[in-house]
Amino acid sequence: MRSNHANNVLQRGLENIKPPLSSFIRAQTTASFFLLVSTIVALWWANSIYAATYVNLVHTPIGLFFGDFEFKASLKHIINDGLMVIFFFLLGLEIKREVLVGDLAQPENRRMLILCALGGMICPALIYSMFNWSLDSQIGWGIPMATDTAFALGVLTIVRKHIPASLLAFIVGLAIVDDIGAILVIAIFYTEQISVWYLSGAFALISFLALANYAGVRQPIFYIIVSVITWLMMLESGVHPTVAGVAIALTVPARPKLAADKLLNKAKSKINTMQNKAEDVDVLGSRKDHDMVLEVRDVAERASTPLRRWEDALELPVALFILPLFALINAGVVFSFASLLDSVQHPIGLGIISALVLGKFIGITSACWLSLKFKWGKLPNSVNFQHIIGASLITGIGFTMSTFIATLGFAGQAEQLQYAKTAILIASIIAAVLGVSYLRVIAIKSDVKQ
Repeated sequence: MRSNHANNVLQRGLENIKPPLSSFIRAQTTASFFLLVSTIVALWWANSIYAATYVNLVHTPIGLFFGDFEFKASLKHIINDGLMVIFFFLLGLEIKREVLVGDLAQPENRRMLILCALGGMICPALIYSMFNWSLDSQIGWGIPMATDTAFALGVLTIVRKHIPASLLAFIVGLAIVDDIGAILVIAIFYTEQISVWYLSGAFALISFLALANYAGVRQPIFYIIVSVITWLMMLESGVHPTVAGVAIALTVPARPKLAADKLLNKAKSKINTMQNKAEDVDVLGSRKDHDMVLEVRDVAERASTPLRRWEDALELPVALFILPLFALINAGVVFSFASLLDSVQHPIGLGIISALVLGKFIGITSACWLSLKFKWGKLPNSVNFQHIIGASLITGIGFTMSTFIATLGFAGQAEQLQYAKTAILIASIIAAVLGVSYLRVIAIKSDVKQ
């Protein structure tokens, strides 16, 4: 084959930079860094002399006009009801993969994760409700239920050398089950009015996608078109459209088009044909050579699964663009020392902080202890109960999902939403510091014993 030995200086320089740059972009710490920076910028912006421009940005109307038809919404609504659907779609793909081949595929692991996640959802909801019993603010009981996976894993990188790798997988699995619970809570309890006609239409289209999957349809454009229509119908139904993202993800094909061994043999045959050519392969000048290379590409594509391909394709845009943009638009809490005191003294603030910091810890560790005692499930290799205590503290970082649920529960209630967002930030910081400190201490004690 013809190779290009005449790479110029710029090309060689870019080739040297590309591998480390690619590794940096794909690292979990990078995604957490982008999310953290967006949060800090939002907080600074909302409390600076440019606060008015921040408010104007959040409520900037964006729309499409076709004759008499008008579609207009604020930037905040477009992100929360539109772009976040893509995040929930990616979440749905991860859930499906975990159930099929991940930690949730093993019965004993699945039982442990589900029981720990249930403890980590029920206990925080109860603690929040205790502080807000009989008050209008009780609607926020779902806020402390979920864990922010990106921030949690980002924080864990601080002590990554001192914890088993299987603990990271355990926390990811725990967060996924948490998110399933949060999605159900959003769908059932944070929906005010439901249009049965639109909701039925949305579920009919989701059923149609599942049938297309069963029939072997793999074309992305088909799924995109039907998914957009489903999203619009879910939006009109009154159920939050992010639910459509998860439901659609569950219909994405998870099997390769043909058996992998047959496809690999076919690819080898194509490659051997090209290698046995007397002259060099010329993909630019020869249409035949170009088509042969495309056939190899198509074979490789059919050997993989749409679920994996789409998950890989969305991972970076969601981590580096959608979630940071969500944080930038939603994390701009206006605060002062007096407002911080008001937030932590208000039932909403007390409930959220206590639920995320203590509720997660009590719920997860209690469920894990009972599961081990009665042999309902088992922990991953190299993970012990002390690790679970540290993990339960880390899961109190509920930033993204907690903020998202708060915007639904306290929609139109600016003061209550202010208390909730401030409390979420405080609780997440406390949970991160406690979790990292605890895991570091037990690692030092373990090293001393050895």
